Amino acid sequence: MTAKYILPMFLAAFTMTNAAKATTIFNFDSDNLGTTTSFTDTVNGLSATFSSAADPGGFVIYSSMFVTLTGNVLGDPGPAGIDGLALDIAFNSDLNAIDLSFATADFGTPSPVTLTAYENSTLVGANTLSGMFIGSSLFPEGEIAFDGATFNNVVISSSAMDFAVDNIAVSSVPEPGPFTLVAGGIALLAIGSLRRTPALGRR
Repeated sequence: MTAKYILPMFLAAFTMTNAAKATTIFNFDSDNLGTTTSFTDTVNGLSATFSSAADPGGFVIYSSMFVTLTGNVLGDPGPAGIDGLALDIAFNSDLNAIDLSFATADFGTPSPVTLTAYENSTLVGANTLSGMFIGSSLFPEGEIAFDGATFNNVVISSSAMDFAVDNIAVSSVPEPGPFTLVAGGIALLAIGSLRRTPALGRR
């Protein structure tokens, strides 16, 4: 097999492997204002159920008053009128990465936000970050992420009295399918074949 066939095979295997990674964003812009937890949004076949310990009405969807959180956001307190709540997000599929924007109800020192990830009920990791005042924003805003482990549920909490979230981007990298494995095998065979092929002009 000649070298001119190997690069396309590698590219095909690489493309098929990375095509399996799908990113989905939940931004609440298609939800009605006033929608309260518990509720489920489905985007690109992935469902996320948003809930809290104070439901019904722990968190509510409202129009953003922030800089980096735009359109609709999900925040507390909702109609239940309870502060200091944690937001639970349960997904109907395993994921590998999550990234989201947040704002906290602080007029002084920004309070930390913690994102805790679980696979079913097993803790798999966490990340904590404080926002900052951006431009003309009245409240600290930030972006927090987690990856490196498989999870299907996250809990977002803060020491702030209230907080809001938006632009929740999640992605998954499934186990390689049979077609991807076959493509990779063909590429490896091509390399072996090339190594065994005598150089042109060599006797």
